[in-house]
Amino acid sequence: MEFPRILIGGTSSRVGKTLVSIGLMRALVNRGYVVQPYKVGPDFIDPSFHFFATGRPSRNLDSFMMEKKDIIEVFERGFKGADMAVIEGTMGFYDSHNAIDEKGSTAEISKILKCPVLLVANVERMSRTAASLPLGYKLFDSKVKIEGAILNRVGNERHARKVRLAVEKLAGIKVVGVIPRRKDVIIPDRHLGLIPAFERDEFIEIFDKLAEVVEKHVNVDEVINIAYNAPEIELIEKDELFNKSLDKEVKIGVFKDKVFTFYYQDNLDALIANGAEICYIDSLKDKKLPEVDALYIGGGFPEVFAAELEKNRKLRNKIYEFCNSGKPVYAECGGLMYLGKILRTFEKEEYEMVGFIPIEIEMFRKFQALGYSVYEVIKDNVISKAGDVLVGHEFHYSRVTKMKDKLKFAFRVKRGKGIIDGYDGIMLKNTLANYIHLHVKSYPELVKRFIHFAKSQKDKTN
Repeated sequence: MEFPRILIGGTSSRVGKTLVSIGLMRALVNRGYVVQPYKVGPDFIDPSFHFFATGRPSRNLDSFMMEKKDIIEVFERGFKGADMAVIEGTMGFYDSHNAIDEKGSTAEISKILKCPVLLVANVERMSRTAASLPLGYKLFDSKVKIEGAILNRVGNERHARKVRLAVEKLAGIKVVGVIPRRKDVIIPDRHLGLIPAFERDEFIEIFDKLAEVVEKHVNVDEVINIAYNAPEIELIEKDELFNKSLDKEVKIGVFKDKVFTFYYQDNLDALIANGAEICYIDSLKDKKLPEVDALYIGGGFPEVFAAELEKNRKLRNKIYEFCNSGKPVYAECGGLMYLGKILRTFEKEEYEMVGFIPIEIEMFRKFQALGYSVYEVIKDNVISKAGDVLVGHEFHYSRVTKMKDKLKFAFRVKRGKGIIDGYDGIMLKNTLANYIHLHVKSYPELVKRFIHFAKSQKDKTN
């Protein structure tokens, strides 16, 4: 079946592929196209930009956490109603989970989806050398279809002509864009990367500026032509996990605001498809919890909003009571930090959090964990059962510095960092809090089991 699509890869991180991707998405939307965005890899921040640039939730495509059929299914299901897909790559185009094989790389996703690639290269302060970059990437894997190059950060018109000529004549790759260095269109960042779009109202103006840059310096008509000439993809059978029409048997409170934004859209969709009604909660503004049967607290930046979270004592008390009641609660990374007793910021300022989990957490200037994780489930819990294996990722600067003795852990770390001594997943009553982020495609039981626990606890109280 035809799915017009283009993948924006980069020769390395920080060459401008996010700015090009967002600018292209926005430019296409401004032309009247319905654009479906995707992000390669375990990323939450770039998809927030995609959403505001296109008006459609971005979907993650990850060949470490998903099988080939799952990647195609996520792509095809997400594409419904769209005219064209724009996929933003991750890191360097061939970078993967290790130094040898391609698992988890942008290149592997491009091959699975038979997707034409535009390679973004930073050609600052080079001329003839610029040809070696896209040529090397083209020759490294003949199965990859690099259909064009976008040369970023050129100095002036003369420089632009030289690098374009070098790439097209010496590398034999069509140059579809040459973008000059600019300092007036910058997306601010912080320790985990770019600041999520949910936090900054001015991002909408930035997106329109990026669209103007792309329209002026990229041959958008040629990009559209390449996308619409992408080869057909095999149709994958519908995944029952997302195509049920069950009655809404439980209500799940999901914390989604400026603080907690790290959620895979597929996780939320699967909850809804399997009988859950989602009630969104604002950790900064709401003073009480809605009538819900379970809580899901994703990742985010509680350290940035620690003072505001502490001030909302009424909500923190209600969350403590909810956890203590035995109703199921699942918290990932930022959620773990929020449920602890004390959170120390980079500046070593202390703030009280919910306090249900007897731990203290501190922020550090260096990564405490970064990368894919593989866990063995050693105790039954609200999302998984003993003996299963979980595949996900960790990404945090925080670390548990104090904890009560004899806490129970649900997971043994086979790859990754976890909370302490090779364990993750603190269990207390029916609350589970861990550093690992999980995608429902890597472990479908996550949704099924969580809803089951919510329903069983609800039935007990009725």
